[in-house]
Amino acid sequence: MNSRNATFPFANKSLFLVWGPPSHGPRSQVFARELGISELHFLHVTSRRGAWIAPIKYALQSVWTLSLLLRKRPSLVFVQSPPGLAVLVVAIYCALTGSRYIVDAHSAALQLSVWTKPRWLWAGLARKALATIVTNEHMAYMLQGWGARALVIRDIPTTFPEGGTYPLNGDFNVTMVNTFSTDEPLEEALEAAQGMDGVRLYVTGSIRRGNPQLLEHAPKNVTFTDFLSIEEYYALMRGSHAVMCLTTRDNTMQRGACEALSLGKPIITSHWQILRGYFHKGTVHVDNTSEGIRHGVQEMRSRYEEYVSGIRELQVSQQAEWEEKVRELESIIRSGGEA
Repeated sequence: MNSRNATFPFANKSLFLVWGPPSHGPRSQVFARELGISELHFLHVTSRRGAWIAPIKYALQSVWTLSLLLRKRPSLVFVQSPPGLAVLVVAIYCALTGSRYIVDAHSAALQLSVWTKPRWLWAGLARKALATIVTNEHMAYMLQGWGARALVIRDIPTTFPEGGTYPLNGDFNVTMVNTFSTDEPLEEALEAAQGMDGVRLYVTGSIRRGNPQLLEHAPKNVTFTDFLSIEEYYALMRGSHAVMCLTTRDNTMQRGACEALSLGKPIITSHWQILRGYFHKGTVHVDNTSEGIRHGVQEMRSRYEEYVSGIRELQVSQQAEWEEKVRELESIIRSGGEA
């Protein structure tokens, strides 16, 4: 994959901001790297959650953010959302200095009520932005309904560190990208793995977030990797035959599937329109049921070389789409966000 970072003319004047640890911003890391933005900052006070800690955490991060921006003085700020409060703080900085901002909105920013209320505030911030980058047309239409500018960038082709190797011991190894989130059909995937001879399923994610009973009674051909370093994670993906990324939530792009595509690994993902539209080669789309997932793994295994060939073809079209989107982004910045 070839990076365009040498040709993005605004890189040296830009800063990319994420409220959270690096593990919460893999797309933003790739985005900044491929645009050549060296000023990438993760502002993170604590991993603790809850109503009592949130005001303290966000107050500290707000002060930290304003201090950083006033010190660095970027003329263009990319800010990841959620949380929306990070966008509000950036908007205040831009109002004070005449700088401009672009929101990198992940799926939850426009889907979960905790991040979309009050609507009038977030809609106003979106209208003030040069653009809000989203992963699909559904979210773009939502923003356009607010009178805001949207730019759909579904994926960012990139390369990942080679690292070492991950110990694999199945005849057909599948990595399931998992975070123990409520929209991931993990129980169905474990049921699907039961009795699939030669198939070993490696389930990522910190096991402290998992259901202890589910973990304890998982089939013997399932390995829970627990939290992995970046090098271990990509070594596991690179060594596996295929990568599985499932969601029960519509209009949700799958970051793990994007990573698999950049690595040239065939994909098993859910049967949603957004995922069928983008991952249209080298991919098996499945129902989020144990039967559907089992059939998808068997289909991938039986025609594996065809899916490998398909994912390589998809890499070529992915690169072309990315280059077109970067040109569109440059045009938006030059025009000041005018439609």
